[in-house]
Amino acid sequence: MKKIILISLALILIGSNLPFFSFFLEENYSYSNKDGSFTYSEEGGKGMSFQSCMISYGYFLCQHPEKNTGDIRLYRTFTVKPWRFWEWREMVFHSERFWLPYQGPR
Repeated sequence: MKKIILISLALILIGSNLPFFSFFLEENYSYSNKDGSFTYSEEGGKGMSFQSCMISYGYFLCQHPEKNTGDIRLYRTFTVKPWRFWEWREMVFHSERFWLPYQGPR
């Protein structure tokens, strides 16, 4: 009986992390700089990726040289929710977005 329950839970966990299902369950990730003058939102399944965010932020810093002094770090404005097991694939394979320091949304 325990073996059936463990196999069922493993299948649910693996199935929920497949691209077909995670496309509908994916969270929108948002980012900002310290003063909120740059914001970016990654929309799940829309082709807006973390790499696009980094390119856009680099372009923003080039266009606004006054922002290139002081704190130029990019912050995530979303909280990490480890209980959302269908996002574990993102947390493992695209972990760089989760390592950004947290700053509450403005």
